[in-house]
Amino acid sequence: MLHLKVSSPRIVFFDMVKFAARFVKLGIAILVMVGVGIGLGYGWQKLFVENDEFVVSKVEIFNPDGEGTKFLTHERFVAKTGIDLEKTIFAIDTDELKESIEALPEIRSAKVSRRLPGILKIEVDERRPLAWVACRSLGIKERDRSSGLMVDEEGVTFQCDSGELWEAGLELPVIMVQTAEANDILPGEAIEHEGLRFAFDLVKLANDRLDGVDRPAWVVVQDEIMLEMKTLGGVLATLSYYDQERQIENLIKLNLHARRQAKDLAKVNLIPRRFIPVHYR
Repeated sequence: MLHLKVSSPRIVFFDMVKFAARFVKLGIAILVMVGVGIGLGYGWQKLFVENDEFVVSKVEIFNPDGEGTKFLTHERFVAKTGIDLEKTIFAIDTDELKESIEALPEIRSAKVSRRLPGILKIEVDERRPLAWVACRSLGIKERDRSSGLMVDEEGVTFQCDSGELWEAGLELPVIMVQTAEANDILPGEAIEHEGLRFAFDLVKLANDRLDGVDRPAWVVVQDEIMLEMKTLGGVLATLSYYDQERQIENLIKLNLHARRQAKDLAKVNLIPRRFIPVHYR
């Protein structure tokens, strides 16, 4: 079989014409696509981003249950995120706004969505503070408005960064340790210090089981095995890291027994299983 490829100036000319035609068609298609993109962008800008009909008219801030938030107020939201409420809802970057909200210490997570014509819906999962954290060696002071740390129900510490948090923390107990490593207590992370973790467990248990003045005012880590708890009523109780439920149950019984005798407990060592030493006020 013989294959021939014939070439001449005329054939080369027509080949170039065909190539140029294809190139022109491709260029026209690209120009049309660019034009459509520019047109759509311009239309979006005029119809939505710059349309006064979609200016932010309302910001709804709520928790996952659909109820109002406890700590993230409208004023704090505006001040901390720097949002411009004179823009339209389409001019606001919802992803950027979400990141700004989640940067707040009391927020676990946030969702931002739009609702026509001008509503921003902000759903936030707030942390629930259960106690203050204090450490002498790290300079973390108890119930300090500027440098104080709170701990939520998951054992994660966070800064007291708002008036609402401060007011909520006025009645919260303090868990305290004299010395700790720097990485034992880091804002935004779970407590790593072993003694503080047991102190936190004790606060949670005591809050669930005790009422009124029997609830803890503070819990101090004494050493590698022992905790000291002072109640709101002034009772000083010594407990161990372990078997806390039994110790709290004995405290309930001792308080009940003392009150029946018209007495008040002053000091008690709850570690022994029998013959618990008790001092009355």
